[in-house]
Amino acid sequence: MPEIPDLEAIRGFLGPALSGREVEAVEVRLPWLVRSEQKLESLIGRRLGPIERRGKFLIIDIDDGRVLIVNAMLTGRFQWAETGMRRRPHSAVALLLAGGRELRYMDARRMGRWYVVRREELNAIPQFADLGPDALAVGEGEFMERLQRHRGQIKATLTNQRFIAGIGNAYSDEILWEARLHPHRRRATMDTEDQRRLHRAIGDVYGWAIPIVAQEVAEGLNQNTREWRAHLRVHRRAGESCPRCGEGIRGQSRGGSETNYCLSCQPLAL
Repeated sequence: MPEIPDLEAIRGFLGPALSGREVEAVEVRLPWLVRSEQKLESLIGRRLGPIERRGKFLIIDIDDGRVLIVNAMLTGRFQWAETGMRRRPHSAVALLLAGGRELRYMDARRMGRWYVVRREELNAIPQFADLGPDALAVGEGEFMERLQRHRGQIKATLTNQRFIAGIGNAYSDEILWEARLHPHRRRATMDTEDQRRLHRAIGDVYGWAIPIVAQEVAEGLNQNTREWRAHLRVHRRAGESCPRCGEGIRGQSRGGSETNYCLSCQPLAL
């Protein structure tokens, strides 16, 4: 699933690439991914503008006051390609742009969602109005205040988009490892210092991860099925040694999602 470092890197690459380009044609192979009344064909002849991100949503300005919203969900992938390049499997959407370029979107599980709405209608998009503050923008005070409303397991809280927006399964493992908190630790057992350390860990993890992913994307947005995860320290590293203490990293799977942690660094407090 694309998370904040992935989407920030994609936003950073596509912002200059798309800005000012006219949409000359649109191909939609999976029409049900477009969930707004206004269809992508209404973009033809319009110019695209800057790109924002809110949580896991990418927001692309259109020169007539509307916005194009993409929620890539679990398996949405992007490609910046020259017109005429062979299409990849699971191709779902292509925006054919001036200058012989295409923004392509692939989705193996067909779960992504595209919308074209006026900016004042953003909150009508499913899940958008319920988003908490973005994980990169929330201050310590607001973070701790919002955290008091949740008493359950801290990993489930971190990945709850109503709490704060943008943290997913992979980076929640990294954040909790950085903060030395067990993923199944209950928030009700965390003292003030635990909570402050968790907030700092969010900034620390994204602070080193975003430039790494951005460097990979800067070489060309040509994403297929892979995610940018090779730099992660604990996620998907069950059985390997913890880079901090050397003990074995543990792994648990539930509902297709894997949770990884070091029990030595992240003891479970009941």
